[in-house]
Amino acid sequence: MNTPLNARWQAFLTGRTPRERLALQATSWLLALLLIWSVAIAPAWRVLQAAPERQARLGPQLHAMRAMAAEARSLRQSENVQTAAWPERLRALESSTRRQLKEQAQLQPSGEQVTVTLRDATPAALAQWLQEARVNARLRPTRVQLERSGAAGAVRWQGQLVLGDATGAGT
Repeated sequence: MNTPLNARWQAFLTGRTPRERLALQATSWLLALLLIWSVAIAPAWRVLQAAPERQARLGPQLHAMRAMAAEARSLRQSENVQTAAWPERLRALESSTRRQLKEQAQLQPSGEQVTVTLRDATPAALAQWLQEARVNARLRPTRVQLERSGAAGAVRWQGQLVLGDATGAGT
């Protein structure tokens, strides 16, 4: 492979002393190594160095996503099972309401829907109650009219929710 550039390089080297040739070749090798390091090795090295910290940061997200996937599988499997009769589902909802929301909620059944009136419900209690309503009573909100009240540290919810059949049957 004798290109004009290669020929010019060879002519340039032959005109130099052995000491200068050695210095030029050593410099060429060092530049080649620096290029290989900066383009190929250093980026991969940085990724390897950051991997444990990134895994630690993403671990809780992965755990939460796996828990949600397991819950979704469970809900999908339970949808295939015959849904409990309306009186049983209503009892499960009433039990959950007494346990989670206590005096902060009032239930008004109407056919196969339930209107829930909330007064100063805490966000945590409301979230837990909605979870239980969805899983245990197989009901989900179909209409929601809620207002937030209170300061940033003491947020409360008030208003109405209408809960209906989570499978879409019967309503």
